Amino acid sequence: MKVVLIDDHALFRVGIRHVLAMSSEFELVGEAATAREGFKLIEATMPDVVIMDISLPGMDGVLATRELKRRAPLARVLIVTAHSEIHDVLDAMSAGAVGYALKSDGPEVLLEALQQVSRGQRYVAPAVATRLSTLEAKRRRATHVLGVLSEREREIFRLAAKCLIAREIATELCIARKTVDTHLNRINHKLGLRNLAELVRLAANLGMIESGRQVEPEPDPAARPPTVDR
Repeated sequence: MKVVLIDDHALFRVGIRHVLAMSSEFELVGEAATAREGFKLIEATMPDVVIMDISLPGMDGVLATRELKRRAPLARVLIVTAHSEIHDVLDAMSAGAVGYALKSDGPEVLLEALQQVSRGQRYVAPAVATRLSTLEAKRRRATHVLGVLSEREREIFRLAAKCLIAREIATELCIARKTVDTHLNRINHKLGLRNLAELVRLAANLGMIESGRQVEPEPDPAARPPTVDR
């Protein structure tokens, strides 16, 4: 299997070189410090697997993965990075990466990741795999739970979950405040919710937002400050 390595840290590239030398299955056919250099190598060598960092100068690894898949659809991308944030994993997979490994893992783990990715099988580092599975399960549940809502109601649900009040949602969507109120009432009825706080709590349980947000009550437009006699 031909491998191209794209990483801007020279010492890390040396380490990968030694790891690949441990296996007769993989051949390192080129190295690059930037995505643009990597694109030229990929077009010249047509590798089976591309090892890519997320933090690259000029173009990050997520954008580079998306562009790489456009140029070489058959090449499989394994992200190898120090970043273990779940949003980075999701972004990389969404861009077309098949695997996500961490630089803190050992050589044997990297070879296992390469073997799985080279076969087209998804690989996720053990340190983030559980969190990713949990989030994906929540997203599948969210799709099921929110399936009773119309497209417009789902849109308003997402905005309300960010703690936007009806007036702000109306401005965001360029619709009347009264229309937003009507949609929110329908959403609450369909989902069995009583108020905005319960809506936000449901969104957090479905993994759509971070939990622990505070919901401020919407000001009553009928309320007026007391007048002061002069």
